Amino acid sequence: MSVSTSPSNGKTPSSARSATSALPDIPGLGGALAGIVGGLAMIVVAAMLSISLGHDIWQEPRQIATIFYGPAALAPGAGFAPVIAGTIVHFAISAALGAIFGIVSRRMLRLPSDYGVPVVAGLIYGLLVWMVAFFAFLPVFIPALLDTYAPSFIIQNLVYGAVTGLVYSQLRPQPYNDVELDSALAPAIK
Repeated sequence: MSVSTSPSNGKTPSSARSATSALPDIPGLGGALAGIVGGLAMIVVAAMLSISLGHDIWQEPRQIATIFYGPAALAPGAGFAPVIAGTIVHFAISAALGAIFGIVSRRMLRLPSDYGVPVVAGLIYGLLVWMVAFFAFLPVFIPALLDTYAPSFIIQNLVYGAVTGLVYSQLRPQPYNDVELDSALAPAIK
């Protein structure tokens, strides 16, 4: 048996895993990419929830597009341009929020990527994003999105956060054993 495997199950312990990433070390890059994937998952869930509630499958992108097109984006026969514009804005916001998640979770809070921490952090982040969006951002910038059924919007943001956290942990792995302790905390813990 090799030194790098556990005698109990033959698997490589987390401390032996590599904590390297193939991505360049650009702050926010891993989070932005994870945010785009989270945004894709969010848009799929939004479409499924819209259909289940009897709405147009493109309801949310059209509502986002009211930034550019006004109420005409919601009109029947508005064409596909509002859907494309709303989707582009959605993915841009998803990438920006993902970059913030990556910077805050790894560089500021120094959270590990083991034991489900990124998914839980992502769920909390998704809920925070929903609260800020629903109560501060949307009423000012995209009031049409406030017409979205609130529980549906919460579910979408939770999915966004969970998927963003999970993908980020794969793009920027940092096992628990590799998390650096703050110099102020290290003597107290030892």
